[in-house]
Amino acid sequence: MKNWINEECNKEDIVINSNISLSRNLKEKPFSNKLNEIEARENAGFIYQIVKNELGEESCVYQLWNEDKELINSYLDKQLISKELIKNKDKTAFVLNNEQTLSVMINEDDHLKLKCITAGFDLETAFDNITKIDDKIEKRVHYAFDENLGYLTTSPTNLGTGMRASVNIHLPALNFNDEINNFSKGLTQIGMDMKAIYEEGNKAYGNMYKISNQVTLGLTEEEIIDNLKGAVLNVISEEKKFREVLLTKCKYDIEDKVFRAYGILTSAILLSEKECTELLSSVRFGVELSLLDIPKNKLNKLLVYTRDSSLQNYLKRKLSNKELNYERAKFVRSILA
Repeated sequence: MKNWINEECNKEDIVINSNISLSRNLKEKPFSNKLNEIEARENAGFIYQIVKNELGEESCVYQLWNEDKELINSYLDKQLISKELIKNKDKTAFVLNNEQTLSVMINEDDHLKLKCITAGFDLETAFDNITKIDDKIEKRVHYAFDENLGYLTTSPTNLGTGMRASVNIHLPALNFNDEINNFSKGLTQIGMDMKAIYEEGNKAYGNMYKISNQVTLGLTEEEIIDNLKGAVLNVISEEKKFREVLLTKCKYDIEDKVFRAYGILTSAILLSEKECTELLSSVRFGVELSLLDIPKNKLNKLLVYTRDSSLQNYLKRKLSNKELNYERAKFVRSILA
């Protein structure tokens, strides 16, 4: 399966990666939020032994209560674990396969949250892979399941299949034309959710958005995927239309923004996390418009490893803010050189 960070993809593709997650609970055991620390860690030990056997000997187990903060946050940057898992770090763990395409979070909101992430717009591959692992685990444990409600989950919105499907997508043209809020409202009306991936003070930056299903009850897994695909294809179509308009009306401004961003990234001595993410979005926009010729996997690597935690984990040392900005710029220059 394709690791979204390392896999080279078509330069014009605006979907960065596709995700499928399944929420599961063990039968006759209290939900994770009802377990005390000792019970939760015992539950984690029981589950990750089973999961590790199914993911293979090369898979890794991470007990958040024993792990370095920057290491754990680096997996959040790679979109392999959730913020909720980190919030409850005294009780939680996760298992990660060798390719870093599939993770099983333990004691997040539910006892298990299986997640598969793959490159590009490929929900089917993510679903096929996550289903195989889910079926193997279900042969070893008894899931909490009701004939009428489906899989029983902590959140009522996950009842039924317990499945969340999502894509991460780059939408600079819609953002430039202040259309993001309109599309977000429209998606909500058809049972979808759209959120910014990067925010500072509740303000989005970087033009990266996550589109996902909100409803699982009463729908099959295939229906959830088909509904999301239809919604995403519509967003892609509109983004491309707005890009054509921008190139017609603001060609020089777009070119200047793209090449100015590239110039800063290849020569700056200091770069903050936010500035770097915004400049990388402009460069990615340039690649998608065929103004620049840079492999997408380089941009994906920069997107992840220039985050504060991932950079410190990569360098294996703690850094001050000034050191972070210096090392970030240095890392960017080394990749784009």
